[in-house]
Amino acid sequence: MKLGVMKEALPGSLEGADLVFCYAGNLGWDARGALAPLGSKVTVKDDLNELIEAIVAVARPGDHVLVMSNGGFGGIHEKLLKRLA
Repeated sequence: MKLGVMKEALPGSLEGADLVFCYAGNLGWDARGALAPLGSKVTVKDDLNELIEAIVAVARPGDHVLVMSNGGFGGIHEKLLKRLA
């Protein structure tokens, strides 16, 4: 993902999601442009804390939140779980 090799496939692979949140910090490619086909259901943030707050603002009990990452991702898993508790 970091290289952007699969960016053209992202909208199609995420079209079944109700909402999509993307952390674009240090990506090196235009996540906003790549995810634009998803329209208003996508939120892209360059700041991880802003991304977490955007997720927390819309998440409701019973929702499923899937975090896809190939690394520690700035500790998003723990930070998000704390904020959603």
